[in-house]
Amino acid sequence: MKTPPILLKLLHNSAAKPRPNFNKTASRKADQGFTLLEVLVIALIIGIFSSIAAPSWLGFINRQRVRTVNDRVFQSLRLAQSEAKRTKSSVLVTFDTTVDPPTVTFDPPLATGGSTQTLDGGGEIKPGTIVLTVTPAPTTPPNSIVFDYQGNPSTTPFVVTVAPSGGGAKQCARVETLIGGMRTAEGNDPVTGCP
Repeated sequence: MKTPPILLKLLHNSAAKPRPNFNKTASRKADQGFTLLEVLVIALIIGIFSSIAAPSWLGFINRQRVRTVNDRVFQSLRLAQSEAKRTKSSVLVTFDTTVDPPTVTFDPPLATGGSTQTLDGGGEIKPGTIVLTVTPAPTTPPNSIVFDYQGNPSTTPFVVTVAPSGGGAKQCARVETLIGGMRTAEGNDPVTGCP
C-alpha cells in the first residue's frame, strides 16, 4: 500500500520542527513514582473508608455467628425428635450453657452423632462470642427437653435463644406445639420472637 503524499508531507514537517523546551516537558525515567503528598492522601482515604466499614463488618460477623449456632441448635432438636420417632423411645436433649462454647447432650446417644455436640460451628466460633439461654429454665434436668416415642415434646414452649455476647440481634429455636412443631425466630418479642 502506498502512503498518500499529503500524509508524508505532514509527518515530515512535524518531525522536522525543533522544540526548544523539549527537555523541560518530556517525561524522564527519574520522575516516575508518587510524591509523599500523594501517598499520604491515599492512606488518609483508605483510613476513612476503613473506619466507616469496620462497624458494619463486625455486625455482619456477629449476625453470622448467631445464625450458625442457632442453625446447629435447631438441627439438634430436629435430630433428637426424628431419632425418638425412629427408635420408638424417648430422647432427652440437654443444653449445657455453663461451658464455653455451649454443648448439647443426647440421652441415649444418637446413632448418627454420638452423645455430645459442641455448638461452635465446627470450630469457627471462638469462645466468649455467643451466649445461649434456655426458656423455660426450671425443667428437670435443667435446660432440657424430652421427645417421647412419637416425637412429642415434654415442655412447650421450649425456646433456646442465641445472642452475641456483647449484645445485639438474637435468634432462637422454638418448640411450640404439643406435637413437636418447631421453627426459628428472631427479635425480642417473647410470644412470636425470642424471650
